Amino acid sequence: MKIIYLLALLFVLGSCTDSFLEKEDPTKITTSVFWQTEDDLSSAVASVYNEIIRDGLGHYNPRAWFIHAGRTENFSVRNDIQDAYQIGMYLNSTSNGYTANFYKGAYTGIFRANQVIQYGESMSINEDVKNTLIAEARFLRGLNYFFLVSDFGAVPITTAVAETSDDYYIGKSSEEQVWNQVIEDLKAAEKYLPDQWDSENKGRCTRGAALAYLGRAYLYQGDYDSTIVVLKEIVDNENNFGYGLQANYAELFDGQHENGPEGVFELQFSREGGANIWLSASDDPSTLTRSTFAGEWHAPGEVGGWFEMKPTKVLLDSFLEEPTSDGEYDPRALATLAWDYPGCIFYQREFSSTWGHEEIWLRKNQNWWDADEGDWKSELDEYGMRYADVLLMLAEAYTMKGQVTMAVPLVHRIRARAKLTDKQNEMMAYSQEQMMSEIRHQRNLEFAREGLHFYDLRRWGLLEQTIKESKQAGYQNYTSKNEYYPIPEDELNNNPNMTQNNPW
Repeated sequence: MKIIYLLALLFVLGSCTDSFLEKEDPTKITTSVFWQTEDDLSSAVASVYNEIIRDGLGHYNPRAWFIHAGRTENFSVRNDIQDAYQIGMYLNSTSNGYTANFYKGAYTGIFRANQVIQYGESMSINEDVKNTLIAEARFLRGLNYFFLVSDFGAVPITTAVAETSDDYYIGKSSEEQVWNQVIEDLKAAEKYLPDQWDSENKGRCTRGAALAYLGRAYLYQGDYDSTIVVLKEIVDNENNFGYGLQANYAELFDGQHENGPEGVFELQFSREGGANIWLSASDDPSTLTRSTFAGEWHAPGEVGGWFEMKPTKVLLDSFLEEPTSDGEYDPRALATLAWDYPGCIFYQREFSSTWGHEEIWLRKNQNWWDADEGDWKSELDEYGMRYADVLLMLAEAYTMKGQVTMAVPLVHRIRARAKLTDKQNEMMAYSQEQMMSEIRHQRNLEFAREGLHFYDLRRWGLLEQTIKESKQAGYQNYTSKNEYYPIPEDELNNNPNMTQNNPW
């Protein structure tokens, strides 16, 4: 069951006031009749999952990937969608619709999670079932606060269902306080989540996923000691969690090996569901597709694509820096990009006879083995967290603590999967900066297009330097304020207790 993209029940908050004339509307689900059974709580949790990939709103929604990747030196964004183009060209503003929707989507997810946590606690159902479902809601609430603090910085924290109109107008908490909320939620979730789910429940968060995001939260704050403690628990017990590296890197993105050992938190898509890509307020939720259009979003026009994002030569050159031990292309390059190399086949076409010699296109999470992108529907899963990330985050934390030799076997596993030359002995003698250079390079190649590079560069203090040295389109516009999105204009207008973050 691909639970994350179930079209979940949309439920409402509150109930009618007391009156001798009061009658419940049979067409509306209220709190007085909804929070009764395990199925009620389960469907409510599914609605929280749904929000993180809901088109246009969720951090992992189908169009979000080119927003995350397009504001780095590795990708360029087409100019036909102004909100996306402004972000990619570092011309963002408080009125940008895309960033406003990310903000709205995160708080919608938090609102739903708060209902699960608050109402679920008082339900008379099986305690184990209840604890697990509430833990999933805690994980997802923590994840949404992770998105907010990573993208916007200081934001309001709300952990209870609003009881009065005043409860909707909350002032900002500091970044430190928001990070603390992320950590609190993920720790609470970890206590009651299973190490693994059965095949019918793939995609639901696990204890390992909670620990992995907790480790990422500590790493993003520079708390390397805590990062090591948390991520070492995963790596030392990877068999219990069922984790490992997929032997063939390309299999991660071919649609035939989904929910494998590397998917710590895998976002589920299928070709089931309705025909609607976008859902307006008047549409029936059951008409929304459970598929993703990310494939067509980035494909060339020659195969029916919308070519909204293209890889840059900067990214290709990074992949070509080091061949395999046999002198071949890094397999991650071949799985991620298509370019004019001998024998390149892309959408069943010879690359050299269809596209120009200078062109570079995206393969990762594209249906590039088909003749075209067809009816735009794709069921290729996306990754919120891969085990490769756990290994490299732990390696980074060790390195930043001066324990370079502890990082070596972790980095070696990544290099070995990519069939690169065995450098274990050489890396044992690396300085901290040499090992960090290696880790930075491997992360760039390993997770290209997966939405991590911007946040990596920012925490390393290399974002501005990297963008400006790349001289990719828009680099002249970059200033340090582009490290975060601005608080949206609508939030500032509607919430009298809200103020803009500096330097916006």
